[in-house]
Amino acid sequence: MYVSMQDHSGSFVNLLPMVSSNLQKCRGTRKLSTASLALSFFFFLGFMGLQNMHSLFFNCGDSAAENFTLQQQQRQRQPTMDDGAKEAGAAAPLPMIGTIQNQQSEEDADCAGRYIYMYDLPPQFNRKIAEECTGNPAWIRLCEDLSNMGLGKQFILDSNDSLSNLLLPYDAWYKSNQYSLDIVYHERLKRYPCLTDDPEKAVFSYIPFYSALDFGQNMLDTTMSARDRLSQRLVGWLQNNLHWARTGGKNHMLLIGRIAQDHGRKEFEDQWGNCLLSLTELENVTKVVVDRFWWRDDQIAMPYPTSFHPYSDDQIVSWQQTILDNARRELPVLFVGGPRNDKFFSGSLRNKLMQQCLNSSRCTLLRCDIVDCEKNPQRLTHAFLKSVFCLQPPGDSPTRKGIFDCMVSGCIPVIFDPHSISDQYTVHLPMNVSSFSVLLDGQAAHDGELDVMEELSRIPATTIATMQRTINALIPNILYKRYDSNQTTRDAFDITLEALFNRFTRASTNSSEIPLQL
Repeated sequence: MYVSMQDHSGSFVNLLPMVSSNLQKCRGTRKLSTASLALSFFFFLGFMGLQNMHSLFFNCGDSAAENFTLQQQQRQRQPTMDDGAKEAGAAAPLPMIGTIQNQQSEEDADCAGRYIYMYDLPPQFNRKIAEECTGNPAWIRLCEDLSNMGLGKQFILDSNDSLSNLLLPYDAWYKSNQYSLDIVYHERLKRYPCLTDDPEKAVFSYIPFYSALDFGQNMLDTTMSARDRLSQRLVGWLQNNLHWARTGGKNHMLLIGRIAQDHGRKEFEDQWGNCLLSLTELENVTKVVVDRFWWRDDQIAMPYPTSFHPYSDDQIVSWQQTILDNARRELPVLFVGGPRNDKFFSGSLRNKLMQQCLNSSRCTLLRCDIVDCEKNPQRLTHAFLKSVFCLQPPGDSPTRKGIFDCMVSGCIPVIFDPHSISDQYTVHLPMNVSSFSVLLDGQAAHDGELDVMEELSRIPATTIATMQRTINALIPNILYKRYDSNQTTRDAFDITLEALFNRFTRASTNSSEIPLQL
C-alpha cells in the first residue's frame, strides 16, 4: 500500500487520523506493544520534517490509504467550475502578489460564514442519471423535462394565441416538471460564489445525488434491490471519504426532488418506494424535499417548481403587475385535476370535489385526463389567472404542485389537509397560512356534509382582496429564477440556503468540536 506525501507537507492534521488508524490496525494484526506504537508514531513525525521525503509506506494491507489518496485527489478538483468552462477559459496574466492577497481578503469577507463544500461524486450518482433519459416508461418526457438546466422546455406561443400577450415576459415561462429540482439546485450551487474545496472551511457540505431522478427511472421495478441499489452505493462511497468519516454526516445536506414518501420505505420491507430516508447511515444528514415527513426534524420542505422562472427583478415586477391588473377575476372557483381510481381517501376526496364542481355554476373544472396539463402548463396558468379560488386537495401526499402553480398566478389555494402547507413550507411562507389560503374540512367535504362552493361564497370581498395582495407579495419566495439571472430579489433557492445556514450555524454553536483521537 502506498500513500503519496507529495504536496501534503502542510496537511498533518488531515493525515493524522489516517496514520493513527493504520498504526492501530498494525497493532491489532501484529500485536505491537504500546511502546512500539508510540515509537512508530514519533518516527512518522520525524519523517514529516523531511521536505525531500516523497513517500511513506504502510504494510497493514488496509485500504484506508488508497481512500485517503482518492480524497486528496478529489479535493484538488475545483467543483466551482464546469469542465466546459475550464476548456473555454483563456489563461489570464498573473496579478501581483498584493493583488492576490486583496482579492482573497475581499472574497473571505463576502463569504465569511457562507461557504459550502460540494462533494465531487462519481457521475453515476448525478450526470449519468440525467443522460440516461430515453426509453423510460415511467417518465416519457424525461429528456425534455431536464433541458435548460432542469427548467424544462420554454413556452413557445404562436403570435395569434391569446396568451401571447398575457404570459409576459415570454422568455420567463417554462414547462417545468415537478420532480426536476435535483438538477435545478445542483446547477445553481455550481454557480454559487462561495463554494470551497476545503470541507473544514464550509458551514455545510452538499451531496449532489439525483435521488428523485434515480427513483423516477426505477420506480416501476418490482425488485427492492433495483430501487435501492444506487442509494446504497452512495452510502458505500461516502463511508470511504475522510470528511464524511470525521463528521458522520453532520452538517451535510442531501436534496431530494420528490416527496419523502417515495424514499421512506424501510430497507427490508416490500412496499412502495426506495429506502433512502430509512438508511441509518444518513440519519445525521439534513434532507431538503418538496414534501417532508412533518414529524421528522431532519427534513426541510422546499416549494415545487412552477412554470415562471424570471431573469431579472423587472420581470418579477412586470408579472406581479399583470396579476394586479387581473384582480377582477371572472371564475369564482377553479378545480384542475382528473379522477382517481385508487382506494385511498385522497383519491376519493378528489372525485367528490369534482362532482361538487360539476354540480355548481360557480365552479369551473379543467380535467387533466382530457387536457394534458403537464404538456400544456400555459393553459393552467391562464385558468389560474382568471380564478379567485383554486381547489387543491391532497394527492399522493398532503402537498401538491398545484398549490404553487395557482399562487404564482394570484389564485387563492383552497386546501383540505392541514399538512398541505402549515407543517411544510415554514421558511418560505408565513406561519399564518390563513392570510393567503383557505383550509376546509376534507372529511366533511368527502362525506357531503360541506358544500365547498357555498362556504367559499361567504368569504367577504375585502378579505379576498387582502389575501390576493399577500399572495402577490409572496411570489418571489416560491419561484426559482433562471440560473443565469441577474435578479437580486431572493427566490425559493436563496431562502432554502438561508434556512440551511441558520440550521447548521445553530448546530455548530450548540455542539463542541469532535476531539482528535489517536
